Amino acid sequence: MLFNSFIFIFGFLPVALIATYGIGRFSQWGAKLALTMLSLGFYAWWRPVHLPLLLGSIVFNFLVGDRIQRAQAAQRKTAVKAWLAFGLLVDIGMLGWFKYANFVASTADATLGTDFNLERIALPLAISFFTFQKIAYLIDSARGEAQRMSFLDFSLFAAFFPQLIAGPIVHYKEIVPQLAKAHFARLNWSDIGVGLVIFAIGLFKKTVIADTLSPLVEPLFGAATSASNPSVIAGWLAATTFTLQLYFDFSGYSDMAIGLGRMFGVKLPLNFHSPLRAANISDYWRRWHMTLQRFIVDYIFQPLAMPLNRFAAERGLSGWSQFLVGVAVPSFVTFVAVGIWHGAGWTFVTFGIMHASYICINEAWRERRKNRRKTLRKQGIKLADPKGLERAGYHVITLLAVVFGNVMFRAATVGDAVSIWATMAGLKGLNLASVVPGFDGELVAIITIATLIIAFMPNTQQIMRRFDPACNWSEWADVAPTRLRLTWAPTLAGLALAGVVLFIGVMFIQRGQAVFLYFNF
Repeated sequence: MLFNSFIFIFGFLPVALIATYGIGRFSQWGAKLALTMLSLGFYAWWRPVHLPLLLGSIVFNFLVGDRIQRAQAAQRKTAVKAWLAFGLLVDIGMLGWFKYANFVASTADATLGTDFNLERIALPLAISFFTFQKIAYLIDSARGEAQRMSFLDFSLFAAFFPQLIAGPIVHYKEIVPQLAKAHFARLNWSDIGVGLVIFAIGLFKKTVIADTLSPLVEPLFGAATSASNPSVIAGWLAATTFTLQLYFDFSGYSDMAIGLGRMFGVKLPLNFHSPLRAANISDYWRRWHMTLQRFIVDYIFQPLAMPLNRFAAERGLSGWSQFLVGVAVPSFVTFVAVGIWHGAGWTFVTFGIMHASYICINEAWRERRKNRRKTLRKQGIKLADPKGLERAGYHVITLLAVVFGNVMFRAATVGDAVSIWATMAGLKGLNLASVVPGFDGELVAIITIATLIIAFMPNTQQIMRRFDPACNWSEWADVAPTRLRLTWAPTLAGLALAGVVLFIGVMFIQRGQAVFLYFNF
């Protein structure tokens, strides 16, 4: 079931709200049970055959998490480590089998001449997201950051439909305390109103902008990879159009998820915060798929970086040698993992290697500036922070890096991506007279509008800042400010504008219901 569908907006969502708050008047336990069952039904709507997998994951991780928490409370460190290792082995093994077994088998067959004859394994919806959530829960339990709770609370935490399919990847400490509050499942019109406005903005981004660009991406990529006279314009249009589609598709989903959570009185964490306004690639990743980046840093980068830095210290490494071991290696491994997380294929591996290289270059540049600042400080000279043209240059480099990376992210094969890069670089000729499919006034207008929104408009949480739109909003309230400061208020004009935005978003559904791009991951 899609958030951007009539059956969800006019069917499932009203039923879920009425059931939750109707039952919540008499029994919070009953409301939680109803919302949990509805969330499971929401998941099963897509492909019922995979519901047992989600249920099995919930039961398994609840039991293992409970064992870890008991052992942690009794300070039995060996038992904590043993149960954690067992839980991680099962969770990662399940994810690896469903998501990567076919890729590994086909790669082995092609390179080693083996013949595994592995049948095509269907990828269960959202397996990456709900598995990472459970992994975070087990690790948090081992660290003493997640406490014992009822199976019902854990089931609702694990299956809550706004964040189940494509994130955000939530932590125990963010959601469970909200579920435990006495006023949970008690009707709050303010939460419903604020959530509906956030949802409306996200729906508009998805149906009006992302889905308008969606049908143009395939022919543009085809034109850019064409062997016969491809146009450099087609190459740049393909890369730009897909980047904007992906941006507004995921931004729209993130808004809709946060809005839906708020309607049920739950503040989810931010997952998207104007990443294309970032001045470097590290900042871009802090603001793109924020909860995935947080997960990767907390559970991959830091566990790698800490022992590697100890190793460097023990060996007496310093300068660039220490940087290579303590920063570059864990950064590279981390972002290769980000690429592989997105999908099983050489395009995703290459995408990960590209961004891992970007990150390492960026960190090396920061290290160089840090060393230069120290040297100049000894001479009584202060190195100024980048501003003006220098900062604009960093921003342009970041955008180009993201756009070129997104070509690999979208291309069917690595060869296709290389072909598009060659077209963009003019290596196949400029061919400005070649016909570019879909290149008309409408495409130019939608690209222009989308670009202006990204560059100058406040994002959704900035528009809704007076209502504390996310559970971690305070951490991001002063990040990426815009010159145009617009905030929504429940005045007559504000309500009318929200109604228009929602109406237009709903009307554009009639053109067709496009799946969110991150559903594929």
